Amino acid sequence: MPARTTVVRVKPIYDKRQANRISLWVVAVVAVAALAYIAVQELASPVSVGETALSVRSLFGFSVAYSEMKDVEFVAQAPAIGSRTIAFDAFGLFREGRYQIEGLGPAKVYLSGRSASYVLIRTEGDDYLVSLGSAEKDQLLFDRIKSATR
Repeated sequence: MPARTTVVRVKPIYDKRQANRISLWVVAVVAVAALAYIAVQELASPVSVGETALSVRSLFGFSVAYSEMKDVEFVAQAPAIGSRTIAFDAFGLFREGRYQIEGLGPAKVYLSGRSASYVLIRTEGDDYLVSLGSAEKDQLLFDRIKSATR
């Protein structure tokens, strides 16, 4: 009588289909998180004019105390933005981070939309560009900062 042979199937250690599914889920979660971040930035203005400082709450946010501000000016033309050092550019919806600005040098930036105006804040150590997306909003922000620094 011949000996019976038993076939034992061994599950491979690396399952290519499962790895592809995991990769797809990771990409989907990152894409949803990025879109949610962009939506939150567009819906709620992260710029707040407080009692002692101007704050920008975002990925590369910053806070500037009024006592540190040397000069504040409203600029009615779009900034000439050069290269970015550490920054996030959301398809032109907003820009934030550290950019090289032509004629100014490195500056911390929060620009909402493709606004043609911005508020320039100069301190001893850094320059800041802030825009809320329209000339009217930027002018109002400038007025609020000027009245807070008096």
